[in-house]
Amino acid sequence: MKKHKAYAVLMALELASIEIKYGISSNTNPFQQLSPTTLLFVVAIFCHALAAIADTRFATTLITFHVSGVVGCETLLWVFLDEFLRYYIINALLLLVALFCFFNYLRCDTPSDVDQVSNMESLETQMSHS
Repeated sequence: MKKHKAYAVLMALELASIEIKYGISSNTNPFQQLSPTTLLFVVAIFCHALAAIADTRFATTLITFHVSGVVGCETLLWVFLDEFLRYYIINALLLLVALFCFFNYLRCDTPSDVDQVSNMESLETQMSHS
């Protein structure tokens, strides 16, 4: 399976789970009425489909593809899971976004093992010379 099909498969599984949970023609089907969550899902899936057929050599296209895929899957999880679990999903997504945004910052500020080994070697040579 190609990488770009992973979001589509995940969304299809989530939609099937929602259909099993709520039923197609029942009054409790979350897609019967337009809600902000449903609108967000429709916009995300539309952006995801456009980014999937666009030229992927550009960084903006890849970012749009992945962000819209994650947002589409996220909104389906909001529909599928109970209200209480939404807060955990939102916080996990925000934590993941923060990790991606600050990964380079954390990597640059924390010393690597090579730096620690070189510092230890220089300390040992200083100790042996004195």
